[in-house]
Parts: sequence; C-alpha cells; structure tokens
Amino acid sequence: MMIVAAIVGEDDKAFMLNLYRDYYGIVRKTVYNITHDADNVEDLINDTFMKLIEKISLIRTLDSCKIAAYVVYTSRSVAINFVKRRDVQKKHAYYGEDMDLAGKVPSLENTTEDRIIHQEEMEEIRNAILRLPKKQKDLLYFKYILGMTDAEISETFGIVPGSVRQYSTRARREAQKLMDKEMSMRAEEQPGTNSKKTL
Repeated sequence: MMIVAAIVGEDDKAFMLNLYRDYYGIVRKTVYNITHDADNVEDLINDTFMKLIEKISLIRTLDSCKIAAYVVYTSRSVAINFVKRRDVQKKHAYYGEDMDLAGKVPSLENTTEDRIIHQEEMEEIRNAILRLPKKQKDLLYFKYILGMTDAEISETFGIVPGSVRQYSTRARREAQKLMDKEMSMRAEEQPGTNSKKTL
C-alpha cells in the first residue's frame, strides 16, 4: 500500500495497514456510492487514507465504533469534494462545446413546486436524524444513505446481525417522534397545516 510511505513510525505503519485492511471495503463502497466513478475510485480511496494518516493520533484514541464512523465520514467528504470538482469541470466543458444550451434545458414549470416540497420534506427528515443520539444517527446513515447490509453494520457496531433491524426500527421511530413534535409545534403556530410526513 503506497500510503504507508508517508508514515515514519513502525507502530503507525502497522496501525494504518490494519485500518486499511479492516475498512478498505467500507471506504470503497462509500466512495463509489457517491461518485459512481469506477475509474477514479482507487485514487479516492488513497486520498481518504492519506487524510486519515494526518489524524492518526486522534484515531488511535477512538473505539471501534467511532473509528468506523470517522472513516466513513472522511471517505464521504473526499467523495463529495471530488463530485463538486467534477461537476464544475463538466459545466465548463459543456459551455465550451455549445454556448446555446437554452433549447436543451427541460421545462421545470410543472415540477418546481413538487421539487421544493420534496426538498423541504428531506430537510425535515435530515434535521430529525441529526438530533438523534450518535449511535442511532450513524446506524440510519450507514443503512439508508450508504446502503450497507445488516452484516456490514453489525460488524461496524459490534452487534449481532439479527439486532440491526430492531435497532434501525427503533431509530426510525425516534426520528419520527421528533418530526411529529416539530410539526405539531408548527401547527400550533400556523393553524390549518396538519400534513404528516413519515420516515
């Protein structure tokens, strides 16, 4: 693994090699799920582990659950930054090829309102999840955002695979309670709005 060349201490090299072996699959899945770019996935995996090397002293202080979450968040950040740069490059490339794009842009007249409503609903769900305890928040993120299997989640959290569904159901219910509470408070402020969203 090329990234260990950046580490001076033998203990740190051994630690990072173990980290690489243990989390390579999760990092690869996280990066690919966000970028859908098979050509660059290995480079992005290396970028992720290079960033983790910079935080090796912090990572050594974390337990296995927190290490998993830290690795996933780091890989997600690397992938998102890559997508942002790629989209900017594509935008410039499109404008360079053909300045008159007006005829190619689909009409949004009938979908704008729906998109705004959907965005508001997703924002409420996201805010509810962010208010959950860390373990529940991480579990929902791994399951529904990263699409990890129950077996992968159970390994990350150190729980039996059969309990993952139970824990995720409990976490969804807690998030739903937070959303319902938020909506009821809004309804009191604005009578006549009683629509209910479900997670």
